[in-house]
Amino acid sequence: MNLAVEEVQNQPLSLPLIRNSICNLAICTDCHIALPFDWIKGHMKDSHGLKCNENQILQQLQVTNPTMTFTMAKNWCQEHEILQHPIEGIPVLSGFGCSTCSYSGKKAKTIFNHIYKIHCNESIHPIVVKRKVQKLFSSAIKQYIQVTDENQEEEPDIPDWKEKLTADFNGMMSRLNATTSSEGLDLRLMNAFIAKIRHLSL
Repeated sequence: MNLAVEEVQNQPLSLPLIRNSICNLAICTDCHIALPFDWIKGHMKDSHGLKCNENQILQQLQVTNPTMTFTMAKNWCQEHEILQHPIEGIPVLSGFGCSTCSYSGKKAKTIFNHIYKIHCNESIHPIVVKRKVQKLFSSAIKQYIQVTDENQEEEPDIPDWKEKLTADFNGMMSRLNATTSSEGLDLRLMNAFIAKIRHLSL
């Protein structure tokens, strides 16, 4: 009986897995996400209805030692905030980033919040830039990583910034029109908004 169980456990099983040899990273070819080695069994069962063991996973990945684990993945993401080349098997998305640092995200709002929290007191205020990103993992590791493109420079996300500046400027003009004088209104700030909007319109 034990021999039969051992034979079943060692029997090859077709799993939707490939290995990125550069990063030693397991990737689910059906979900297009990277999987720490200690997540693979659970992911295969919960997402694909496949029961597998460590030996079958190693056979599918054609390795003798486990690929990147969860702990290794967290450290790897901290050390690799920018990828010179995208990781095959994972979609490259159009996202946004901070012009001052490598922080990236899928939505511009995420970057606005980052700039407000991290860079609000800096003398040179960052802007939101368009950026190619990859989301390697899901669940506990949801970090977006910047993917550099040698043929494309980062471009300012001008429409979003212009929309916000215009809204702020219109608000100040409304307050000005509602009063008989400009007392209490910071004209220098208003002029700064005007100059900024004109600059973005060029």
